[in-house]
Amino acid sequence: MRAWQRFMIRLARSGRVRQIVQEGSLSRRLAGRFVGGVDLAEAIERAQSLAAAGFRASLYFLGEYVEDPRVVEENVNEIIAAVRSLDPEGLDVHVSVDPTQIGLTLSDEVGMGNARLIGRTIARHSRGNLDCIMLDMEDESVVERTLAMHARLLEERVPTAVTLQACLRRSEEDLRALIRLGARVRLVKGAFAESSERAFVRRAEIHRRYLELAELLLSAEAAERGVFAAFATHDHRLLGALEERLRARPRPAENYEFEMLYGVRPSLQRRLRERGHPVRLYLPFGAQWWPYTARRIGERPANALFVWRSLWSS
Repeated sequence: MRAWQRFMIRLARSGRVRQIVQEGSLSRRLAGRFVGGVDLAEAIERAQSLAAAGFRASLYFLGEYVEDPRVVEENVNEIIAAVRSLDPEGLDVHVSVDPTQIGLTLSDEVGMGNARLIGRTIARHSRGNLDCIMLDMEDESVVERTLAMHARLLEERVPTAVTLQACLRRSEEDLRALIRLGARVRLVKGAFAESSERAFVRRAEIHRRYLELAELLLSAEAAERGVFAAFATHDHRLLGALEERLRARPRPAENYEFEMLYGVRPSLQRRLRERGHPVRLYLPFGAQWWPYTARRIGERPANALFVWRSLWSS
């Protein structure tokens, strides 16, 4: 399983593979299945449709591990354009950002400067506590730098949230620190193939760890400090366990949400929403969809069959 993940991550980061796949005749069809749109206009239209169906959205402009300053600038401009487009439509001004797509690969200061610019643009358009720049968490090599970016943004009162990966051994300590700050936290399993020294690698271990960290997010201390918890998973077992915990310790709907990927298990998304839970969908858009899709396949080999069937089904 770990070898499969590493293989797919290598493919995700291959410029040659990305060019071949994205220019293929089936690319538009795949984008339509799993991506909110190939441009911002399509993404906003899709976010409006989701809102009408009772779902929140977090827009994500596709692109990661960028080393070209010109591409970084283009990414930042696209994200800011998305922020400015969400407000007039009455949608959450909530965007997800990979730090490496906005300059962290170039330097900490470039990444921080661009995150600050995006976050302050969000602040000017914000209407509530769900409006923020959500920092995605990438591989372990940038975890510390991402958390440092998040801390600096909070110090500057920029509306921000951060993602933690349950599989990383360090995440409990990181989460306890974030709870003390009263942070907004998205909890994911983790999609990167890390070493066993740095991460839990067995499925049962990751499942257990996810629930342990979820317990911290649902703790009395977290509630007292105003922590906002986003539980991001498609695992029906985890979702069932989380629903049980929420029934035992109810939280106001404005203090938590479930988050899932657009296009993945839509029937489960609807059932959660019908049971009264706030549900946000991670809504990627843009032409650079291959790295994102490759990582989704890498998370679970069965997703490859899911993608293949989606490409060829009518």
